[in-house]
Amino acid sequence: MKTLASVVAVGAVTPVGLSAPETAFSHRAAAAAMREAPLVDGEGEPITMCFLPNLDLRTTGADRAFLLGRRALEEALRALGPAAARLRAGFALCLDDVFAERGAEGLPAGQTFARDLGRSVSGMLPDIASVEVTARGSASAAFMVPRLCDALASGAIEVAVLGGVHTDYDPGRIAALVAADRLFRPDNLDALIPGEAAAFVVLMRPDTVRRHQLRTRAEIHAAATAHEKARPDNDESAFQAAGLTAALRTVLTPLGPEGLRSGWMLTDLTFEVFRHFELQAATVRTQRFYCEPQAVESPAQRLGHLGAASMPLHLVLAAEGFCRGFAPHPIAVSIAGSDTGERGALLISAPGPEAAS
Repeated sequence: MKTLASVVAVGAVTPVGLSAPETAFSHRAAAAAMREAPLVDGEGEPITMCFLPNLDLRTTGADRAFLLGRRALEEALRALGPAAARLRAGFALCLDDVFAERGAEGLPAGQTFARDLGRSVSGMLPDIASVEVTARGSASAAFMVPRLCDALASGAIEVAVLGGVHTDYDPGRIAALVAADRLFRPDNLDALIPGEAAAFVVLMRPDTVRRHQLRTRAEIHAAATAHEKARPDNDESAFQAAGLTAALRTVLTPLGPEGLRSGWMLTDLTFEVFRHFELQAATVRTQRFYCEPQAVESPAQRLGHLGAASMPLHLVLAAEGFCRGFAPHPIAVSIAGSDTGERGALLISAPGPEAAS
C-alpha cells in the first residue's frame, strides 16, 4: 500500500496516563477513569467525569485545554529529538467547534489558541512554516491529514505536527450537555461521560524518515471524510449510515488489491446509542475488508468523551501498540464523528519490515 505519511513521534496526556506509553498501557489494561468531579449538573449534584486530578481543579475551559495540549506536544517533540530544531514544520491543531467562535482579537478562538500553543514550544520547534486549525470536533483530524500529506509531498514542509485537544471540564460545557440531555447519569445511560485529553503525532514522508535515521512507529495510508444526516439533535435514522459507510469504503479500498484485511478498529463511540447503530450498519456493508477476530476499541467509553483529540489519540494508541507488540492486528482503522454530522476515517498500519529495521 502507498504510504501517505509515517508517524515518527507521539505524545499524549489522558485521565489514565501522563504520557503516550502510560496511556497506551493503561488503555491496553482496560483502565477506567470515571470519578466524581467538582463540577455539578443542573440540579447541583456532582457529575461523573474522566479528568486529570493533578491539574488545578479551578482551571477550566480553554486555559485547561492549553495545559493539556502543551504537555502532550512537548512529549511528542522530545521524542522527535534534535531533528525538531532543524526541520521546517507545519503545525496542525484539531479543536472542538466552540473554538470556531471569534475571540477578543477578532480572530477565531482556535487560531489564537494554536498560535499561543506553538509559541510555547518555540524553543523545541523554532521553524514553524504554517499553522492550521480545524475546529470540527471529533472528525477534525480526518480533514487535516490529507492537507498535511499534500504539504509534505510538495516539499512545503518537512515535518507535520498534528494534534487534538479536548476538555469537557468547564461549567458552560456541562450546562450545554445537561440542556441537550446528553450528560451521563444513572437514569440517562444513552449519553456521554465528559472527558478530556490531548494527543499529538509527528508525521514525515518515508524518505525524510530514512534521511534523518528516525524510527517509523506507524504508517498512514488513506484518509476520508463524509457527512451523516443523523446527529444528536435530530431524529434521522442512524441505520442509514451513508456518510460513515462512504468514508470507510474509501479508506479500506487500498486493502483489496493486495488481499489485505483489517482486524482492529478504533472508534470515538461513547454510550450514545445512535452512533452504535450507525457503526453496525457501516461495518456490515464493509465486512469484506475485515478479518477475524475483529477487535473494536472505543477509548471514550473508559476515558470519557475525547472530542477533537479522538483521532490523534487513535494514532498514538496504534503507534504505541505496533511498536510495543500489543496491537491486536497490524492494520487498524480509525473512525470518528462530529456532532455536526462530519464523519472521518483513517487507515493505519504497522511499519513495514524496511521501516522497522
